[in-house]
Amino acid sequence: MSLPPYVYADRRLPDEDTVRAELDERTLTEFGEREELERLHRVFYPVFAVEYAYETGKGKLFGTEEKRATALLDGLWTDNDRAVAQYADGTEDVVRRATADYDFGIGDPALGRSVLLQFQVTDDEARSLLPRRVSEYRDQRRTAASGTANVFLRKLRESYGLPGDFDPDGFDAVTSVDRLYLPFWLAEYHTPDREEVKLVTFRDPSAPVEDLKRHAWLSQFLSADPRRLAEYGYDVNPDRLERNIRERIEGATETDESAGRDARGRRDGTAPDRGDGAPTVDHERPSDEDSVVQPDGVDLRAERLVDPNPSRSFADVGGMSDLLETLNHKVVRPLQDPETFEEYGIGVVNGVLLHGPPGCGKTHVAGALAGEVDHAFVEVSPADVTSKYMGEPAQKVEELFQIARANAPCVLFIDEIDGVAGARDGDSNMNSSEQQLVNQLLTELEGIAEDDVVVLGATNLVEDVDGAIRRSGRFDERVEVPPPDAEARRQILDIHLAGRPTETDLDHGPVVEETAGFAASDVELVADDAARHALREDAPIGTAHLLRAARDIDTSIADWVDPETVAGDGVVQPDGVDLQAASLVEPDPGRDFDDVGGMGDLKARLRDAVVDPIENADAYDEYGIDVLSGLLLYGPPGCGKTHLAGALAGELGHSFVEISPADVTSKWMGEPARNVAEVFEIARANAPCVLFVDEIDGIAGSRRGSMNASEQQLVNQLLTELEGAAEEDVVAVAATNFVEDIDAALRRSGRFDERVEVPPPDAEARAAILDIHLRDRPVADDIDRAAVAGLSAGYAASDLELLVEDAARHAFRDGSEIAQEHLETAARETHSSIADWDDRERYQRADDTADLGRSR
Repeated sequence: MSLPPYVYADRRLPDEDTVRAELDERTLTEFGEREELERLHRVFYPVFAVEYAYETGKGKLFGTEEKRATALLDGLWTDNDRAVAQYADGTEDVVRRATADYDFGIGDPALGRSVLLQFQVTDDEARSLLPRRVSEYRDQRRTAASGTANVFLRKLRESYGLPGDFDPDGFDAVTSVDRLYLPFWLAEYHTPDREEVKLVTFRDPSAPVEDLKRHAWLSQFLSADPRRLAEYGYDVNPDRLERNIRERIEGATETDESAGRDARGRRDGTAPDRGDGAPTVDHERPSDEDSVVQPDGVDLRAERLVDPNPSRSFADVGGMSDLLETLNHKVVRPLQDPETFEEYGIGVVNGVLLHGPPGCGKTHVAGALAGEVDHAFVEVSPADVTSKYMGEPAQKVEELFQIARANAPCVLFIDEIDGVAGARDGDSNMNSSEQQLVNQLLTELEGIAEDDVVVLGATNLVEDVDGAIRRSGRFDERVEVPPPDAEARRQILDIHLAGRPTETDLDHGPVVEETAGFAASDVELVADDAARHALREDAPIGTAHLLRAARDIDTSIADWVDPETVAGDGVVQPDGVDLQAASLVEPDPGRDFDDVGGMGDLKARLRDAVVDPIENADAYDEYGIDVLSGLLLYGPPGCGKTHLAGALAGELGHSFVEISPADVTSKWMGEPARNVAEVFEIARANAPCVLFVDEIDGIAGSRRGSMNASEQQLVNQLLTELEGAAEEDVVAVAATNFVEDIDAALRRSGRFDERVEVPPPDAEARAAILDIHLRDRPVADDIDRAAVAGLSAGYAASDLELLVEDAARHAFRDGSEIAQEHLETAARETHSSIADWDDRERYQRADDTADLGRSR
């Protein structure tokens, strides 16, 4: 069953940091000082909020009074009605929660951070429960003694939280049924020896103990059967979930009777029966950490590196049929049937080198291989073994293989192995510590064959790995993990759309075609972004959402694929330029000044300073007035600097080239300056254009003389390029929060002649922005935009977009047009992001900045 895009809850829970800080100050179990908090989960318990009408004083002389009340019914249908009835008073003002904000449906709900429990019955069944119980009471009253009938009435009131004046004879009808969730924090405590585990449920961690006891029913319910979270929880792979839960709860079926160990050689963690009736979980602990062996004398922490039960297999790998067949033939089958392969003189492959572009699934495939052969998965990166101290890297490599042997059978995966043992064109280029590391790695690889450890390495380019590591006997097999082909992309979409609401006629074809040249991680991102688009519309994910996401995302492996597969739309890719123009250039920004709400004075200033000189270049030249060299936009985040820059490009009819610090910065000496040169080369090739440098302080910030050589080269290159940009029909626009954060050389006249503040929108601008975001939506005729603008004082432009989206969701729920009440509700539910801005006070102290309180 797929997750709903959102749920309604009776309250918000405090955040995890707050909960942990509070729990650190108090003891909640009888373990006392031995109490150790192991995990925190959010559990959303389903209930039906059933509103009903009844009359009081039915048949009495003083007359009757019509009333309405709400009862909460257990959504799991597990006889917890009396427990959930106590929360009925808190359901008048529910809150809406997007499921995308939590980790629902990821991995194993029994061990996950957030668990959303599924409703087990229909709304119609919930609607009929109270009428049935009232009818049963009436039958009871007719046939039983009055005392028995009174007992039944008392239980009826207690079970469903019915008010004291509720008279079954006055019961009218159920008027509405809504699905609602009661959120709780679930804390899992254990003793240091892990022999006892106790669950504690609460909502407010600072509440008195007596208040906490109100919520103990849920911990008792979950402790009674640890499989309940999995039984009722959502998961994207129910079959695997069932298998994982069964294995975790029941433990291994094969045991070493003499040593009391399971099939992997690990001690059984079953807790003894306490015998005191407390809700103690009594089973083999469902914890990855408890299944991991930490070798004596090893400083590396095994629990951080080892996943004893990988939750994926080849079935979770989209496409890659040739790759999986190779791994099946060379690795999986020999491991599953070693005797037959040994009979034919074919040994098990002990080393596999996966290579290919980044983001194409090397790590995912390695974990899937471990799951396929039911091995533990040990994953390391260069950061786990490298060190600046002499001899320590070699020691860490030795410890790493000790951990692998202790947790065998396992797959040991060394990600970015070229970062551990890279090709250096001869040993003479290695320092002593690096040579020791490589030698230790060679030694370990030679001796691992008999230890039931399969070693996988991953690299982008095979030649980047040290030659000694690559030679036969160390990595017998080299397997390419290429960018996914069309069928693989289709399957990757299927995998990442599983468990999400999708249209019944979803067509993958256009999306598969649009994502040609994408890495597997890019395709996953397309599915995630499409889900967010659909969630904003409260609609199932459709082809249009996927196409929109695919067109908003650029391939992350542009340098690895044929540019013809990713370029297009008239974008020019200059010869000899490595940066991909298609990822930076929008030939048509799709907006102009009409799409910028309010900001009349600001737009007029840009027309005078930028637009008019370009459109009337001859007249300005006659008077000796140069075209603007550069425009610097500054102001608080979220106020529309990027949107305004794109609108300026649209107003001019120019293409729009947008870059951020991530596009040009690099750790390699000289590369940032080269990237800047290539950005301007792309801009000139696609001129006339607006070149927008977002967060320019992140590229050329004010460092007060503390630049290194590479940073100085970058600034010098940027200065050189800006000097001649205007003559090449390139309008340079940059954005920052603070002018003083930019290098002084860039702020001088001739680089950024014009500086324009983009402040928070005033009331008139907020009304105009609201109007823009309400376009193309069903809106009631009597909307008072000015009133909503008044309620949103201090909002950034991006906050207003969120306000409209929230109002649209409320209208969608009501099945109506967006009305004034929806907008006002959304204004109460949202808030100004600028009010929480850490640099708000600094901005107020800066020169030439608007009063952030003035727009209120």
